[in-house]
Amino acid sequence: MENNFKSWMANPISKIFIGTNLVFAVLFFVSVPSFVKEYVTRDAVSIGGKKYDLRDVKESSPIAYSKFQTEYKSLLKNTFGEFAQDKLFELVAKDKNIKPADVLNEGLVLREPSEEEILTVYMSNKEQLGGKSLAETKDKIVGFLKNQQEQEHSRNKYREIISKYPVDFLIKEPDIVRVTVDEKNNPSIGPKDAKITVIEFSDFECPFCKRSQEVNRQLREKYKGQIRWVFRDFPLPFHQDAMYAHMAANCSIDDGKYWEVFNILFENSGNLSVSNVDDLVLQAGVSQNKYKSCMVNKAKIKSEIEADIQDGQKVGVSGTPAFFINGIFVSGALPFENFDEIIQKELKQ
Repeated sequence: MENNFKSWMANPISKIFIGTNLVFAVLFFVSVPSFVKEYVTRDAVSIGGKKYDLRDVKESSPIAYSKFQTEYKSLLKNTFGEFAQDKLFELVAKDKNIKPADVLNEGLVLREPSEEEILTVYMSNKEQLGGKSLAETKDKIVGFLKNQQEQEHSRNKYREIISKYPVDFLIKEPDIVRVTVDEKNNPSIGPKDAKITVIEFSDFECPFCKRSQEVNRQLREKYKGQIRWVFRDFPLPFHQDAMYAHMAANCSIDDGKYWEVFNILFENSGNLSVSNVDDLVLQAGVSQNKYKSCMVNKAKIKSEIEADIQDGQKVGVSGTPAFFINGIFVSGALPFENFDEIIQKELKQ
């Protein structure tokens, strides 16, 4: 509730707007688009008099082609989502003889929030209110709570609409683009014969990488015994402390403490100074003597990390986090559902 209140406080006069995102949340079981040959070959680039189309991109730059498909899918979702919303409103409005703009508010009766509800919001967001008293902020809190009532009413209305007017998105599946990515004996979790192998290129200092770790843990837990997770180093050059942190993590492998160090480094990704990294490694249970002995040979460790970076760049990795699920490229700290959809399809293969 705290984050919702903060967003609402930034624009307290805003009214309910249920748009494409809510339609997706209720409706979308969408498959990725696929071009028919006409569209694949229509758009092209001419280089030195020779014409290249998307088939050439797919063959020589599969990651670029995969990114193109992802962006095109997003565009399709937005376009069809807005269109579907308008049509649904028109159908309901005609059926009930009301205006389309009134569809979501039909039957809405707002109740006055209780004193307990108001106090709970105030106490949870006291710091954001700049020291103002409950009396000074009460009207805004009441507005926020009523806005929540409107949102819940609108969500319920959408569920009613969808149950009466089913929506199916008839979008064809594309050819799956797979990239061969070597593991090269990097640290892993899960059985070697797992049907699903996820290779992650990540950076201990990257905030998006840190955010993605909770989703990664959820996936490993849900598909325990079915998934193998491989971690490859990809410290970004503008993260000044990242390289040392990755070197330290690699020096915990021989002591069998890699994943303990992995977790504690991500937990402290905003503070990876050399001295703190050294302390964190020891906190994770790594032998001090073994750690110091390993870190003496910094050039060798660094070269192994740079090899990971080069391998990542060869398959199209330019930022972190980047994932390959059985060779299928996924870029960024995306929600659990994005990964889960791909994994479920792979398990059915």
